[in-house]
Amino acid sequence: MEEEKILFLLERISDNIGNLNEAITDLKSEVYTVKEEMTNLKSEVYTVKEEMTNLKSEVYTVKEEMTNLKSEIHTTKEEIRKLGTKIDNEVTDKIRALFDDRQIVHEKIDEINEKIDRVQIDVNNMVIKTLYHDNKILELGQKLSNR
Repeated sequence: MEEEKILFLLERISDNIGNLNEAITDLKSEVYTVKEEMTNLKSEVYTVKEEMTNLKSEVYTVKEEMTNLKSEIHTTKEEIRKLGTKIDNEVTDKIRALFDDRQIVHEKIDEINEKIDRVQIDVNNMVIKTLYHDNKILELGQKLSNR
């Protein structure tokens, strides 16, 4: 009987060892799966890090472009201010001078028109006098020829 007990115990130990071997194999399989998942996670983390680096680079580029745009806007505003000042100083004076010259030209034209009117009056008077004298000469010529 003792032999049977020992056999029984040995069989149980053998069964337990078989179960332990299966459990170890299962654990090894699960550890391998976890390792694969960790490798995949590491790969994904690396990819995310690369994408973050790319995003940081793009953000830096955008910041540089914004800085350049701000500088260009500032330069443009300064140029516009200078143009405004130039317009105020130079162009306004030139327009004022042209307007003054226009006024002077109109005044001269008015003077010339007045002189032309006076000359026309004088010419008209001369024409009348000439006609009068022509008539007198004709009358005198007729009186002389009648005598």
